Amino acid sequence: MSTFSVIAGREMRLAFRNRSVLITGFIFAVWLPVMSAFGIAAGAGGDAAALAGGIAAITLPVGVFMGYIFCADAFLREKRDGTIETLLCTPVSLRRLWEGKAAGVAVPAYLMTLVSAAVTAATVSALTGISVAAEPLLLLHLAVIVPVWVVASAGLIGAAQLALGMRENQILGFALIFGFIFLVAGLQQAVPGGSGISATAEAVLAAAGLALLALARFIAGKVTKERIVRTIP
Repeated sequence: MSTFSVIAGREMRLAFRNRSVLITGFIFAVWLPVMSAFGIAAGAGGDAAALAGGIAAITLPVGVFMGYIFCADAFLREKRDGTIETLLCTPVSLRRLWEGKAAGVAVPAYLMTLVSAAVTAATVSALTGISVAAEPLLLLHLAVIVPVWVVASAGLIGAAQLALGMRENQILGFALIFGFIFLVAGLQQAVPGGSGISATAEAVLAAAGLALLALARFIAGKVTKERIVRTIP
C-alpha cells in the first residue's frame, strides 16, 4: 500500500468518526439548499435548464465550504494536539503528506456536497414538479467540477494552515473561504449564460479549479518542516 493511500485513508477514517464536524456539515448541507430552493424555483420560471443552473450555482460554494470544514479539523487539529511533530519525523515528504491529507478530507467533503445537491434537487422538484436529476450538464458539474473545487479548497487552505500560526489561520481561513465563494460567483456571472449552467461556464470553472489546485500544490511544496515547527503552539 502506498504512502499516499495510508495517509488519505487515515484522514478519511478520522473525518467519518468526528461527529461534531459531520453534524455541522450535515446541517449546513440541508439548511442552505432548502432555503435556496425557494429562490431557485421562483426565479427559473419552470425551465428545467434554469433550475439545473440554479442548483449548480449553489452546490459549488457548498462544496468549497465543506472542504474548509473538514480541512480545518485535519490540519489544525494536529497542530493543536502536537501530533504533527510525530508525522514530521517520518520519512515522508511534506508534499506527499499534504497530498494525502487533502485527498483524505476531500472525500467526506465531496460526499456531503452530494447530499446537499440531492436535497436541493429534491426540494426544487417538489416545488416545481420538474425533475432536473437527468440534466447532462448538471451531472457533469457534480461529477467533475465540484470535486476539483473541493480538493482545491481543501488543499489551498490546508497548505496555508501548515505554514501559518494558529492566530493567522483564524483570520486567513475566513478570508480564503469567502475569497473562494466570491470567485465562484464572479466566474458564474462573467461567462456566457450568467448564473445559469452552460458548457462554456463549466469549462471556465474547471480551468479555474485546476489552476487553484496547482497553486495549492506549489504553496505546499514551499513549506518546510522548520516552518511548521515554529508555528506549533
